[in-house]
Amino acid sequence: MMKRFLLIALASVAVASCLSDTFMEMNLTSISDFEFSDAASGFGDDSIYVENGFAGGNRSVALYFNSARDSENGPMTGGFGMTMKRDSSMTIAEGNLYPQYTRFETSKMNNNVSAVFYDNPDDSKMPEHDIVFTEAEYGTCTPQFCYISNTQQTVVRVKDQNSGFVEGDYIKLTATGFLNGKQTGQVEYYLADYRPAANGGEAPDSLLTSWKPLSLTKLGNVDNIDFDLESNKADFPLYFCLDNLVASIYIKR
Repeated sequence: MMKRFLLIALASVAVASCLSDTFMEMNLTSISDFEFSDAASGFGDDSIYVENGFAGGNRSVALYFNSARDSENGPMTGGFGMTMKRDSSMTIAEGNLYPQYTRFETSKMNNNVSAVFYDNPDDSKMPEHDIVFTEAEYGTCTPQFCYISNTQQTVVRVKDQNSGFVEGDYIKLTATGFLNGKQTGQVEYYLADYRPAANGGEAPDSLLTSWKPLSLTKLGNVDNIDFDLESNKADFPLYFCLDNLVASIYIKR
């Protein structure tokens, strides 16, 4: 169902293309906000939408967000899903893996849907690449920035009085760009940082509980983007939310 939105987006921007000797040539800005006109119809009881992948919304062009499942109708085992659920309580409901901790709101944006990413420690249960530029054969994609946040489950577990984070603990997010199989650049951000200042940690201890813009310009020109989550705490569930990924796209067919 979601794949048709990529075709609609490409068709709409093609109307405004600068036509020369080629069929189509265009420069545009892609915004993956995961907002679709019929988004709510695709979500289950747990407010998570999962296919083998999906486009980034009505304003997203040529970017595809991958997920993996054990079976056609099975639960997501890794990669990206979409969620409409928000929960700022400090209690994790059974099976409640995907809520955003806070709504993404700015003076110009009020989004109902975000992407949620799960980094399964078993690589065989992850997609080959997390984000794919589907028009790489015909153009270039240069990511500019995105917004990131923690899930409700992450915030609750970090703050847990009995088993939560103590000095030295952290969650690190790394975004890596690839072009033709070669790494183009990396961006790192600590979603939770309880490391001592002497080890590069923030003082006081920090935990992301709002939406933060993350520059992606260091990734350069890419055809794939992969995300990795790392924590020093064994078996800590590794999730984060992503919204409004902005990329500069050039396509010439």
